[in-house]
Amino acid sequence: MNQTEKGIMLWEEIKEDLRRQGNVGEYGFESYISQLKLKSDTGTKLVLEYPADMFIDWVETYYSNDIRNSAARVLDAARELEYVPAGVREIEPVEVEQSPAPVMPSTLSTPTPSAKTKRNTKARKSINSGLNSDYTFDSFVVGSNSEFAVAAAKAVVNAPSSMYNPLFIHGASGLGKTHLLQAIGNAIREKDENVQVLYVTSEDFTNTYIDAISRQGDSLSNFRRKYRKADVLLIDDVQFLSQKGKTQEEFFHTFNALFASGKQIVLSADCPASDITKLDERLTSRFEQGLTVALNVPDFETRLAILRKKRRMWKSELISDEVLEYLAKNITRSVRRLEGALVRLATFASFSQKSPSVQDARIQLNDLLKEEKTGGDVTIADIQRRVAEEFNIRVADLNGRRRTANIAHPRQLAMYLARRHTQSSLQDIGAAFGGRDHGTVIHAAKTIEEKMESCQQLREQVNRLSALMA
Repeated sequence: MNQTEKGIMLWEEIKEDLRRQGNVGEYGFESYISQLKLKSDTGTKLVLEYPADMFIDWVETYYSNDIRNSAARVLDAARELEYVPAGVREIEPVEVEQSPAPVMPSTLSTPTPSAKTKRNTKARKSINSGLNSDYTFDSFVVGSNSEFAVAAAKAVVNAPSSMYNPLFIHGASGLGKTHLLQAIGNAIREKDENVQVLYVTSEDFTNTYIDAISRQGDSLSNFRRKYRKADVLLIDDVQFLSQKGKTQEEFFHTFNALFASGKQIVLSADCPASDITKLDERLTSRFEQGLTVALNVPDFETRLAILRKKRRMWKSELISDEVLEYLAKNITRSVRRLEGALVRLATFASFSQKSPSVQDARIQLNDLLKEEKTGGDVTIADIQRRVAEEFNIRVADLNGRRRTANIAHPRQLAMYLARRHTQSSLQDIGAAFGGRDHGTVIHAAKTIEEKMESCQQLREQVNRLSALMA
């Protein structure tokens, strides 16, 4: 069997594991994962080839962790990932550590390698850092909403574990918490490649822990060794530790071991530590013993600066300043939504071969703009009433304890809509549904999002209910 055939078989095994894990929906699998090809396995890194018209930044942001985890299970060893556009000669791994910059559709020129890419560097240690090299301080646009958080993050880079340990960053989804965590990790490794930096989401930490305790032998010891040998541990979305008693206990001991050894810990969540429901008080006190900083919603000037920087990075010159200003004025909830809107318009510009007007933007972004407008007007009670009418049940059923399918699905849908169309906190949404906790609301929203990827009827139902709230 030649190397090409081995590569095909290995990638098929990895894709099969991805399917079994169920974290990637059918739409994402068919639209993105199935379009990738394994070009080579260097022993420390998988080089994946993607079509030139694919938005690889989307894959890197939303699917890389799942691909890395599946590859580690199949190969029984960690691998970093590198993405290269189809037809581009692979650069020797000893000379390249950085993934290529995001490539927009065919009308955009292919980025040239950066100075960092050309630099001759030593091979890094085999630990799978989980870092995405695109997330740096240089690519993070600082505004009044994030000045303090960025200053604290840079202080950690300059003197890890000396002052702000742990550093706890909180803010709503899509405001840049993951970017900032990874920027810290990338900057520390840039200063000293021998520093062991490990980025992981709390969901991955939980799943890996469950897998370790379910196996025999040295699995649990290996799990503990992996996390406790890190010099810098970056844990994203710690609110997912809510209700997970055994995982919290394990993380508590991991935290203590690292802290006692003088290692740096950086955490993120969508709310302050004290607001995470059913979190062990010992963890809450540990999280609050360092410095807590917030990432807030960016103002107009910052949103416009973000769009201009992304336009320059993505070489999407067809998008005019007028359109960028329109986006900055009308899409205000999160940076992720703002970038998503720009990606959609860049695609439109590429396919139509014209610079989109403000009217084009209104048409192409109609759904996003509607969601933005309804955010402050709709109440949770309005949503509960609409959903109850849709499914011919009582509002009291949505707030009750029954978990039968005819009640559980409408309840999850109502929670999803409440999170999408109101400014209410996760705690307030849970309280409005019979005192349910923060984690239940997150799980409900994620369940509905995954179902929508493969169920057109549900997508239409969500769009219809959303339109009624406009």
